[in-house]
Amino acid sequence: MHNSYAVKATMPTEPINPPECRPTAHVNRTRFLLIILDPDEEAGEQLVEALHERQVDAIAMTDPAEALLEVGALLPDAVLTAARVPPMTGAAIARALYAKACIPTLVAVGPDDGDEVARALAAGARACVSRPYRTADILHLLQSISPETATEFQAAIEVGALRLDPAKFEVCLHGEPIAMPLREFQLLQLMMQNAGRVLTRQQIHQLIWRRADESSNTLNVHIRRIRARLGDDPKHPSILVSVRGLGYRLDPP
Repeated sequence: MHNSYAVKATMPTEPINPPECRPTAHVNRTRFLLIILDPDEEAGEQLVEALHERQVDAIAMTDPAEALLEVGALLPDAVLTAARVPPMTGAAIARALYAKACIPTLVAVGPDDGDEVARALAAGARACVSRPYRTADILHLLQSISPETATEFQAAIEVGALRLDPAKFEVCLHGEPIAMPLREFQLLQLMMQNAGRVLTRQQIHQLIWRRADESSNTLNVHIRRIRARLGDDPKHPSILVSVRGLGYRLDPP
């Protein structure tokens, strides 16, 4: 018979003192590493795929003992565990990880796990998230845990033969890398995110420079430089197209 749990988010009757944090050696990474512990293998793997698209390395596991060994070996940036992973609870896992290695732990709670919220937070969990998982909620928490590693969490954008990877700060056309300074990179990223649509000069100024300064020649200069880097014909451009009286549109190369 399926067990059901009352939905309550209350403090336990016996107070639980947060464990003392004992930091371990820091591991330098260029990408965030998250270990996911969930008894539902399919749910864990689906989340892994969603996070990989956002430049987050993730490993899904179902056995708590094996997961704790993996954490000790890899020292991930964070652990996400379900509220109940038999024979352990998310609170017990959070307490162990925080006390032994200061590893931030997120505990995922479902509709029947309300009574686990207070226990998990008191045991040292960084936060509780909803289960079934919402990728956006998890990414927001990962950014707060490690801003220097989890900078953008944006998927690479591909428009025709043009590819832009925010995590690697990389632009490629027909597989060939193109060096591009920050502001031009941001402008190209905006245009690629809106490929096929006209963005007005005012919209671009507001989104890139945070001001609606349509009279500035700055945008013209950046557009001209991006065209040159992409090999776009300056007189008859086919990638970054000028739309007279409105603004610009990016078409697939």
